[in-house]
Amino acid sequence: MLILYTLIGIVIYICFVLIFAKLNFKENLKKYMLLVLSVIYNVFIGYIDTYVILLLYGYFANMPKGSGYEVPESEAGFNAILGLVTLTIYLLLLIPINIYMKKKGKINKKTYIIANIIATILGIIIFWVFLDKNKRLF
Repeated sequence: MLILYTLIGIVIYICFVLIFAKLNFKENLKKYMLLVLSVIYNVFIGYIDTYVILLLYGYFANMPKGSGYEVPESEAGFNAILGLVTLTIYLLLLIPINIYMKKKGKINKKTYIIANIIATILGIIIFWVFLDKNKRLF
């Protein structure tokens, strides 16, 4: 259920960004608002990075229910397919919206990349700080 709510939230966010980018604002205001929206998005992506990496490891190592449980070898191909689908969805959520926000906001490439790398690292740090509360995700 958590994954469903996460995907719904991301779809709503992407729709909001697409609508906001099409509106006619002053270029300076639009540039900063899209940079702020991009940083918020990348903090969230950084937060779920660790979860996605652990999920992908579980699928590709044929242990989707955790390290103590290994499914039969006959299901290994299915788990690999689930891992590839998860990786594809994750990359589709990560890359295109960032490219779109950078182009629509006409933001300096160096500033945009540095701000979003810092935001992603901050999201990863937030995940590990609240690890006790995140254990129910695993």
